[in-house]
Amino acid sequence: MLALLKTPRWLGFTTIVILSIIGFGLLSRWQWDRADEHRAERLAISEAQVLQDVDSVNNLSEFTRVQISGFYDNQKTQLVRQRPLDGGNGYWVMTPLDTNSGTRIWVIRGWVGASTIATEVPFVPQAPVGQAKITGAVRYFEEPLDDVYGLPAGVIAKMSLEELSTQNSPITVDNRVVQLMSSTPSDEILIVPLPEVDEGQNISYAVQWIFFALVAIIGWFIFLRREAETPNE
Repeated sequence: MLALLKTPRWLGFTTIVILSIIGFGLLSRWQWDRADEHRAERLAISEAQVLQDVDSVNNLSEFTRVQISGFYDNQKTQLVRQRPLDGGNGYWVMTPLDTNSGTRIWVIRGWVGASTIATEVPFVPQAPVGQAKITGAVRYFEEPLDDVYGLPAGVIAKMSLEELSTQNSPITVDNRVVQLMSSTPSDEILIVPLPEVDEGQNISYAVQWIFFALVAIIGWFIFLRREAETPNE
């Protein structure tokens, strides 16, 4: 078999197998890393402590729980399009909350279903009038989309600071969003559930790539042995 491995054909085949094994190993490692990230994210969601009486969410980590008091500005409510929920298409409803310290925090108040007419903006219940105390999870702004035209008034493409800042508010806007979990007084809108994070799929993919590497090794050995045992004609 050693003599066979020195032939140009088997040198080339062995090189391809080795490169494939390295590639499978790198892909497996990447999936393991993704699983670790998702595990950390899941723990952050489930184990987060509530920070009481927060006036600003600037620079807080994602999924930090906060309790905030302030006044909603219903005139500035915006709808973020293409936000499916339970199989239905709809919008996230975002209304700014002005805190007593003078900062403005955008709040994902909840979800409303989309109309069958693309240009028709659905009815959105008003946020509670007067001072509201909310509990929610910190979320990051999204990156804006370029070249988006033709959206109805009050509808934006992404939950981006740039698009929400077009409201020309003189108040300082925090660089984080709060996703509503509960409110006093209660809000007459369907609350958006926090994302469910599961690292199981990434672990499954990581194991699959390891399996492919083992198949490559076993296949290489079987082909080599079979050819070595085949008598030369």
